[in-house]
Order: sequence, then structure tokens, then C-alpha cells
Amino acid sequence: MKNNISIIASTVLFSCLSNIVSAQTKTVTGRITNEKGSPISASITVQGNATIGTSSNENGEFSLAIPTNVKYLIISSLGYEAKTVPINGDILTIQLMQNNSDFNLDEVVVVGYGTQRKGDLTAPIGTVNMEEMAKRTVSNPMDALQGAVAGVQIVSSGAPGSSPSVRVRGVGSFNNESPLYVVDGMFMDNIDFLNPNDIADISVLKDASGAAIYGVRAANGVILVTTKKGSLNMKGKVTYNGFAGFQAPTHVLKMANAKQYAEYATAIGNEAFVKSSVEKYGGTATNPAMDTDWFKELLRSKALITNHNLDIMGGSDKITYSMGLNYVKQEGIMDASNMNQKYNIRLQADAKVTDWLKAGFSAHINNFKTYSPNNAAFRQAYFASPLYPVYDPSLELAKPEKFGSSTAIGMQSGFWYNNPVATAFYNTNQTKGFQILPTIYLEATLWKDKITFRSQLSQRYQSTHTINYNPVYYIDNDQRNDRSFLRSAQARNTNYILDNLLTYKDQAGKHHWSLLLGQSSREERWRETWVQANDVPESEEFWYVGVDAQGTGSATGYGEKGFRNAGISYFTRGTYDYDNKYLLTATFRADGSSKYQTKWGYFPSVGLGWVLTKEKFMENQKLFNQLKLRGSWGKLGNDGIQPNAGYATVYSGNNYSGIFGSEGTTNGTRVPGYRVGRFFTQVRWEVVEEWDGGLDFALLNNRLTGAVDYYHRTTHDLAFSRPIPFSWDRVYGNWGSVTNSGWEIGLQWKDKIGELSYAIGGNLTTLKNSVTNLGGLENIMNGYPEWSAEFPARIELNQPINFFYGYEVAGVYQNQAQIDADPIAKRYNQQNPNTPILPGYLQYKDQNNNGELDEKDRVNLGNYLPTIAYGFNLAFDYKKFDLSIAFQGVAGNKIHNLNRAMRRKYNQMNVDAAFVENLWTAEGSSNTHPSAKGSVAPWNLQASSFFVESGAYLRIQNIQLGYNFELNKIPARVFATADRPFIFTKYNGFTPEIAGMGFDANVYPIASSYSLGVKVSF
Repeated sequence: MKNNISIIASTVLFSCLSNIVSAQTKTVTGRITNEKGSPISASITVQGNATIGTSSNENGEFSLAIPTNVKYLIISSLGYEAKTVPINGDILTIQLMQNNSDFNLDEVVVVGYGTQRKGDLTAPIGTVNMEEMAKRTVSNPMDALQGAVAGVQIVSSGAPGSSPSVRVRGVGSFNNESPLYVVDGMFMDNIDFLNPNDIADISVLKDASGAAIYGVRAANGVILVTTKKGSLNMKGKVTYNGFAGFQAPTHVLKMANAKQYAEYATAIGNEAFVKSSVEKYGGTATNPAMDTDWFKELLRSKALITNHNLDIMGGSDKITYSMGLNYVKQEGIMDASNMNQKYNIRLQADAKVTDWLKAGFSAHINNFKTYSPNNAAFRQAYFASPLYPVYDPSLELAKPEKFGSSTAIGMQSGFWYNNPVATAFYNTNQTKGFQILPTIYLEATLWKDKITFRSQLSQRYQSTHTINYNPVYYIDNDQRNDRSFLRSAQARNTNYILDNLLTYKDQAGKHHWSLLLGQSSREERWRETWVQANDVPESEEFWYVGVDAQGTGSATGYGEKGFRNAGISYFTRGTYDYDNKYLLTATFRADGSSKYQTKWGYFPSVGLGWVLTKEKFMENQKLFNQLKLRGSWGKLGNDGIQPNAGYATVYSGNNYSGIFGSEGTTNGTRVPGYRVGRFFTQVRWEVVEEWDGGLDFALLNNRLTGAVDYYHRTTHDLAFSRPIPFSWDRVYGNWGSVTNSGWEIGLQWKDKIGELSYAIGGNLTTLKNSVTNLGGLENIMNGYPEWSAEFPARIELNQPINFFYGYEVAGVYQNQAQIDADPIAKRYNQQNPNTPILPGYLQYKDQNNNGELDEKDRVNLGNYLPTIAYGFNLAFDYKKFDLSIAFQGVAGNKIHNLNRAMRRKYNQMNVDAAFVENLWTAEGSSNTHPSAKGSVAPWNLQASSFFVESGAYLRIQNIQLGYNFELNKIPARVFATADRPFIFTKYNGFTPEIAGMGFDANVYPIASSYSLGVKVSF
């Protein structure tokens, strides 16, 4: 049905375009400059009828067809004072004066299902300076927002094509913490496919008042993205914007070299490996000849990054058009098959079919290819001994490449000791995909300037093909693959949203109001089909699975999975203001979903605003140019939890089966058995209740602007799986609640000294996270997979979510007398005479002073959520030069250094240089690190604060220097950019940006990038 709607609407649109006739008009042309005479891009509209307008090009020139009775035009541009210009003749020369404030109350801000004046907002909606965002040389738009919006934390990933982790105002769910993205009306899980150059506006709906209109999808915030469009009566413009450069590893983790490792290995009793390496590769026991820097071998010194974008846009008095072409390629800094490449096409056309009907079409076409690395190589590079080489021609059995092996010097085999370069090399994981997001709409004016009706169909179709291939190879008895393996998976997403919106706007004297009535239907479908086979030739032309596939062995597996969800929603929003002084916004959404037994949810919100500077008692004050108080309350939903999870579950497998008919040497027949989980509950979406209080202000002649907000949001019906007493069963349901609260502060200072313009801006966010209900449970244990028992994270009432749980280190035992005087150490040594505590071992704090080290001595060691996040920027503009610098950082969060903690089980592994350089060697040498021998003793490898480090950092996000000039009246700009060139942190790892719960098991490093670019318009 939805395909028929698309065809019919498209036919109507393009048939109507052929019958457009022009009304009686005249054409006005002109040029707009600033006070220095330099051309600027500005908006030109007819006074009293904002629907007739255009924009000047980068030469400041415009052409506009207007009715013959129009007498005035309104000229406006961000950063300049608006101006009303009389039409005296057909050619105009207009000069705008710079406004030192970004606090433009008439600026239009994108909100859910519409727009509002900035001065009328009652919600803390974050907006993004797209000019500053465009300076970031990143392939993912969300990376460009890092540190730019208060209340939004973005944790980047270094792997090409990967998505950053985005959190809006903390974490309120154990299931899904990602915001909803709305791209030109279409719901998306991310915006990785977009190129930053295609984006015109980004608005972040942070609180319930702004986001409640999106109902069950809005609990984690909503990020609205509007892509570029043409303007009426806009002369056709072509803009090329591109850059090319390279990425380089930054803050590379320094590991112990061969000399340091040999000394350490000897101290802990592993001198046999040192001796074996010396015998095989040369050197001495204290200075082995073989010294492999595995991270250096694994990383490229330079990796290409390039982005080329071509924009074409314009419009007549009836039609606007826009087209964007984009190519991006980003190589990974891992020296292996590791790359992301995208081709994007953006199309847009709007038309005034009649005086009362508009129609439009847009589409985003995206083709991409990603080669994903084997991130296990980074973990193995931390473990790998420097005493054996990357390649070893003496290993006769190694094939097809002569990779070295840890077993050659007598070390253990196994995943943790594998050759990391070989792990990266013998890996093919490629995904190719295609996506199209078409949107069509019709908008009818039912009552001129008062009532409009808009119907919009947004669709998404995505198809991906992922191939995993492992060839035949041999390095040692563990790192080997005797049969080639191929897995081929096809996935398809087919989604649609149909929105119908009726909008009424009116006024009477100083009273202004609007009413939106909306209805939305949506469907989401996803299906994946996969097959796999062994004995597949290495040549890619044979990577097919099937009976007739040449060279392919019989299939060893097949499967399908998927889901289908549908929903229908009804919503409304009303706004009212009196004299732009007293403001009211109220929304309500009723959401129906097929995902849960409870079908309907109801999400109200209300926001109030008071513009104090319009009051008489503020008339004579000289400090504030603008001052507005805001307050809001509302409810939001999160349907990102398990669908239909509350139904009874059927279990099968060997635990429930039996073998019957065995007799003598005759095997019986296995009869499958089943067990039905008897416990189930009705699952529903999580509900967030939030209130917000805020203040917007501009003062000192609009030079200082800003906003301050306090937010308090509580997630009710928190969903998780809990054990059933006296049973092996667990049941999933809505059991708990969690609260996030804090302050958001944003400030901006802009001024000018002679020909030097400058700006200083920044934002700061605080966060307090606390679990307030666990459905009667005292706590829940969590943690990194495979290591949660040894190094747990804990969820506990009145504590932050998933805090690290363990003993607090009080210092290091310096001598035997100190050990004998400590009741804990004395008791332990009496119970463990063969493995006693020795000088150089960690000393744990006895929290309850009972002389025993037990469960009651374990405490909260911190968690992964920053209590403070901030960003600030500097910008300078002098004549034709501009310079900008952006900073970003966090504080108050912790990282569990699981790399060091893994020594609990793998004592042959290498150590980072900082670790070995700070080891305790004698009394007074260290009170923070254990001795070499102690570093592998079980006493020192318990979950403790020794492995929990500060995750605070300050990063220089971006430095860009630009030069603006003209070539034959064609505006151009050249620029040099350094993206993420420096970071300041005390963390002993590649990066303090750790996604998930903050366990660092050697994530993909974040790279710096350096590039040169050019922008030219004609």
C-alpha cells in the first residue's frame, strides 16, 4: 500500500509542476554586504508574507520575484541586525550591521513536527552551530557534535564506520541508552550514513517538554536532523567543499621493551622464556636481541581520510531544488583490511503547485562498504611478549605466511598469547550495503496564513551483505585454521512512517496561539538470512554457498531471524503567548505499539516561559537585553527494551533430554526433552518523568549570552531480568527505577576590537545518577563478559548504575613488621603459609575495622559516567583570516583497566611501561604499585581500586585556520585542519573514551587527523 501511495503522490507532484503558471509579479535584484563592504549570505522575505522569499548567494547577490504591490523587504542574517528595506527601484544595495549576539529571538528552531521562534521556546532545545560543525574532519556527523551541546555526551570509537555512543542527560535504562534520530521525518537508530555537509540544522530535544511529542521513542532524547534545501528565487549555486589528509595514532600505549620485560619475567619466575629467546634470536639475559613493539607493528603511521562534497541548489518563484553528491573514504589505523567508504546522493525538490498547495520530494541514497578489523588483535598486542618476532622464517610449518609464534620460545599457546599481527591479517569481515530514504509530502493551505494540512510519507529501505571469511593457515597448534570458513549474511530493513498534520495559527491583538493535531502510522521490519560453509577457496570469486557454487564445500549452517513492529500514534501540541511575554506550550501523545501486551501509552508535557525583560519593572535597567525564565514537566517512553519478553519460555537441549534403548554396546536413541518456564509477566515500555527549570539571558549589549538549566528525570518501570527464588528461572519485567539530575550551563561572549572579531564560548554539564528501586532486590551483579565474577560491576540502591565493586587499596606493605602488625595480613598468612603476603604486596582498607577482609569491605570504586562534561571554543576573525580552536573533556568518571587485571589468569603476558617502571622494588620505593612478584600473586589480583583509574581527560578537538578570498568574483576558502591532535589524561591506556560500562580491554584507538581543504562556490 505504501508503495502505491508513493507512486500516486509522485505522479500528482510532477503532473502539477507542468501546469504551474506565474502570477503578475516584478523582479527585484540586489546585493547585500556588511559594514566593511564584504558580501554576506542573508535571508530576504516580503514584509507581511514570509512565504515569499529567497537567500543571497555567497557574493551577496539575490533575485526575487514579488507581487507588484509589495513595498518592503525584510533582510536578516545570523550575526547581523535585521533590516526593513523600502523597494525603491528594481536594483537594491543593502548593508547590514553586525550584531554581537547569537541570542536572536526571531531565529527559527526546528522542533518536533514543526518549527518555533527561539523567543517562544519553553523547552531547553540544544541547537548546533553548523558552520563550526563543518570544520570537523570526521566521517560521522555525531563525532562532530562532541562537546558542542550541553547535556549530550558522545563517546567516540576509532574504527572506521563505527558508531559513537551517545547519551542525553545520563543513563536511565539497562537496555537501550541511545537517542532517537529523526532525519527529515524518518525515524533512525543512527545517522552514520549522512555526510555532515548535507545537514542544514540539528536540534537536540533534551527534556520531556520538547521530546514528549515523540512518545515511546523519546526517553533517551531526540536528535532532529534537517538536510539542506534550496530557496525560492535563488540563483543556481554550485559549491564544492572537500579535504584530504591523513590520520595518525595518538597517545599510543607504550609497552615494556625487551630489556624491561626480561627483568620482569625473571623476577616472577618466567626466566625460561628469556633464555629461550636469547638462544634463538641472540642477545643476553638482561638485554635480549629480539625486541618487538607489537603496537608499532600493528598500527599504520598514516591512514588516508578524504571527503569530497558537491552541492547544487537554487529556485524560482515556484520551485526550489537541491542536490548533493558526496564521497568519503577513511582508512583505519590498524595495518590490516580496515576501511570505510561511502557514496551519498541527496535530492530535494519543493513546488508551489497552486496558491494553496505545495508538494515536495526528497531522497537520500547511500552506498557503503566497510572492512571491519579484528579488534582482538589490539588485546593480544597488549599481551604479546616482545621476545619473539612478527615473522619467523625458521618455523617450517607456518603457512601461508611465516608468522612468528610465542610457542617458539616456550610460552603457552592460546588466544591470549597469539601473534596479534597474524590475527589482524587472517581476517576478512566486509559489509556492503545500499540504503534509500525517500520522502514525499503534500501541504495544503486551507485558510490563508492560519490553517494548513500536511501529509508526509517517509520510507527507508536498506540492504546489507556481510561476509566473514577465514582462510586455511597455521602458526602453532592453537593459532591455526585447518578448514576455510565462510559466513554470508543478507539483512533487509523496510520501514515507513505516514504523518498527517493539521496546524492552526492565529492571533488577536497581543494574543498569539497555535494548535497542532497529528496522526502517525509506522511499521518496522528487519530480517536476516545467513548461510555458512567450510572448504571455500580463498579467491573471492568463489565466496558463494550453494549446491552449484563452484569450489564451495557443503553448507554447514543456515538460519533466519527478524522482527516486525507496528505502531499508531495520535498527538497534539498547543502554544500560546501574550505579547511574546507569557509563554505556554502543552503536548500530548497517545502511542499504540505491537511490541507489548500493554498496547497504549500516554505521554503529556507542559512548558511555561516568562520574558522578564518585557516587564515594566525591567524597562530602565541597562544590564540585561534579554531575560527569560522557563519551566517544564512531562513524560517520555522507551520501547528499546525486549519485545514480548514476558511470555512463558520453552527451553530445550541436552539438560532436558534423555537416551533410551541402550543395551550392551548398542547406543540408544536420544529423545529431545523440553521445559516450560512457568513464570511470566506483562512487559511494557519504560517511562521517564522529567522536570526542568531554566534561564535564558543576553546582557552587556548582547555580547554575553547563555542559558542555565537544572533537570531531574526519573525512569520508572525499569526493565531487567531477575531471579525467581527457589528456582533456576529468571523472569524479565518492569521492576525498578533510576534517577538522573544535574545542571547544564552554556555561555558565549562575542565582541570586536577594530578589525578583529572574536568569540569565546563553552558549556558544562553535571550529572548525578542513582538507582532508586530494584523491585525488592538489594543489588544486581554485572560486569564485562567472561570477567564479571572476578571484576564485577554492581547495581545497588542509592548508588550510580553499574559501579565498579571491590576493595579499596590503602597502600603497599613496605616491610615484614608492617605485615605482622596488620590483623588482616596476619590472619591471611596463618591460613595460607605457602603463599603468604610479602613486602611489596597491596594493603586493602578494612572498611569496618573488624580485622578481616570480607565482602563487607568491598565498596563503590566509581563508575563510568562522568559527573562533569564540558566543551569550550575560541574563534578569531581578522580581515580574510579565521582561526578556531575547540576543546572537550570529562571528569569524575572511572575506567576499569581490564588489560592489567587480566594478569590474574595470564602471568606470561607483557606489561605496559608505566606499570613496570612503577613497581615496588624495596622499602619506600612505591606505595601505589606491588612488586614484580606480587603483581602475579592472587592476593594482589582481586577486584580493587588498583585496577580502577581516572577517566578524566581534556582533548583539543579541532584547530582550523582558514583564508577567504575571491577568484574573479568567485568566493573561495582554503583551510588547514588538525582534528583531535592532543589529549591530556592520566589514564594508562590508548584512550579514556571507553564505551559500554567502562571496562577497557584494549579498544580500537582514536586517531588524530591532519588535512588541507578548499571550498569554492560559483
